[in-house]
Amino acid sequence: MTDEITAALAALRQAESDGVVEISAAPPASGGAIRARETGLEPHFGTVTWSAPPSYRAFLTLHNGLRCVRTVDDVDHEFDIAKEDELVELNEDLVHLPEHVTRGDGRALSTNHLVGFAGAGYEAVWCFDVTRPDEAGEYPVYYHHQDDEEGRTRYVDSGEWEFPESAAPDFPSFGAWFTAMVGAFTAAEPPEWFEELGSPGPLFAHAEDATA
Repeated sequence: MTDEITAALAALRQAESDGVVEISAAPPASGGAIRARETGLEPHFGTVTWSAPPSYRAFLTLHNGLRCVRTVDDVDHEFDIAKEDELVELNEDLVHLPEHVTRGDGRALSTNHLVGFAGAGYEAVWCFDVTRPDEAGEYPVYYHHQDDEEGRTRYVDSGEWEFPESAAPDFPSFGAWFTAMVGAFTAAEPPEWFEELGSPGPLFAHAEDATA
């Protein structure tokens, strides 16, 4: 698992050396910084309980945060893995819904199952679904944008997805997500979805082959 993260980081640093991307990486996260991520969230209602999944934790032992930018046709594209204080702010501002949000049908909606861990630019956020760990403790990863007409909401009363088709994750784990991001940002020709980063809507809806 650490090998997967280390290999991706090496590819990213090579791309930086080649002038393809710009990266800014923080030193390793302390144990306190990891715990602050796990305990510092303050959703607008209810609680969010989670722990850093293994591949994410492996990354944090190397870097407490990392921002990568690639400019294509004068447009900046980025992913920005948040530091602990940034993570709390990211979720408060762009991920977790206020209480009593409905579509006018009286059924309250929630995004408290999500924990955003990285910005994708223009108010888009990469999130874990912390209610769906696999046997290894990895959480699936979702692309979330608060202006998406459908989005990743669930009903408070039942826990069911408001739009069942939104339940399919974009990546099975942080490790898979990070490897894919590095591959896209360092590719000679970025994938089609690259230009959609930061836009509302399902990121891979237009892609011929699904990511997950």
